[in-house]
Amino acid sequence: MTDQRIRATYQFDTLDDAGRAAEVIAGEQSSGTFVEIPNESPELKARSAARVERLDALPQPDGSPLEGAVGDLPLRRYAMTLSWPLDNFGPSLPNLLATVAGNLFELRQVA
Repeated sequence: MTDQRIRATYQFDTLDDAGRAAEVIAGEQSSGTFVEIPNESPELKARSAARVERLDALPQPDGSPLEGAVGDLPLRRYAMTLSWPLDNFGPSLPNLLATVAGNLFELRQVA
């Protein structure tokens, strides 16, 4: 197993706590799921999970949140860098692309 990591930077708006929104995104983009996966141990999830490397506040956005967004805070914009172990992907570009971009467009914490 290597200690090399892939990094991706995102920009998002949220009505939720920024740290909580970042962790939801990280979980959704790695080991977070709504069903039990056979043989997925807590150790495996921890080893393959995305890490929030950086979270920075940006200037407040103009406009309204997307319909369905949840949270009780004012709308705020953030930049976030996530990283994943290179071993998660192997030589598969489709796996990399699905991890970086998959499932983000339906998260209610992100406006």
